[in-house]
Amino acid sequence: MPINSKIPVVAIILLVGALQLQGERHPKEEFGRAIFNAYRTNDLDAFIANSIFSLNETTFRAFLKDVRNRELRENLISLHKLSFPKDATNEQKWEEAFKHNWREQWRHLVRNSRKEIHEQAFSPVLEGAARYDIQWKTTKLVAIEAFLPVTWTNVGFKIKGDTDLDLGASNPRTFFVDRDLTYRLRLDNLTYAKAFMVGLDEQDSEKAYGHGILGNGAGEGDLLIRFGEKTPNQLYYFCPDQKGAGGNILVKDATDANKPNQRTDILLTFTYGQPTRFYQILVRDVIQTRSGPLFCERPEWIGVVERPLGIPEAP
Repeated sequence: MPINSKIPVVAIILLVGALQLQGERHPKEEFGRAIFNAYRTNDLDAFIANSIFSLNETTFRAFLKDVRNRELRENLISLHKLSFPKDATNEQKWEEAFKHNWREQWRHLVRNSRKEIHEQAFSPVLEGAARYDIQWKTTKLVAIEAFLPVTWTNVGFKIKGDTDLDLGASNPRTFFVDRDLTYRLRLDNLTYAKAFMVGLDEQDSEKAYGHGILGNGAGEGDLLIRFGEKTPNQLYYFCPDQKGAGGNILVKDATDANKPNQRTDILLTFTYGQPTRFYQILVRDVIQTRSGPLFCERPEWIGVVERPLGIPEAP
């Protein structure tokens, strides 16, 4: 787990309005704000409190035991040194691998000292900001988004994400989306000229769904999604020019437990200076736990960027 802390095995206003909405925020928006404020106030304790390092032995064991993430489970199973019975089910393999290996994963996690966390995960972002002479007290956080790269493969679009445990019940190309959280899908060069479309039908571009989406039908660049309580529970993403290139979208409430514990990068965009410039931090591998969202990999300082799609120009 690097801090290396990854579990080793383990309308424009609508879209940006996460920071403008009244009422309760999505847990990952609260998380993003907490991480930003930790940097803004140079608060290492708050930073660690929102990381996988905040778990103790008991809470780590409970988290790993119940994690609903096929990739993480398969990675731990692959580390199991003993042979499984030939007729063992996936669940039985997991029970056995977990029993013999979870403690080693815990030991790997706690080897990271507070000093190492500070030097390897916390300081690099502060040092990156210092190169631009950023004064944190006068910065303004303008967007908290789930950041998902999208590429093109021999079977169509591939959105970064982890699959559910039961592949029979959940297509690995299913895209899980939470309501009241903004997603920034970034299409890479391989998707060029292959329109990425969201709609009410698996293939019909005449049934494109436009509510809460900016850039629907794009073949490059960014596409922003922010669904609300009126969004249907199921939609589809597809390429209108190539049948079978997409998958289904399951739209869930933040509190709905019927979805995998996916590792999601959270992109923080903030402004500073006159004239105003935009800067970004990528908080990598954020996963939902009983303690709330926690990051499992060191954040990345991206630095200055052009004004991102969907974020209004600063006054």
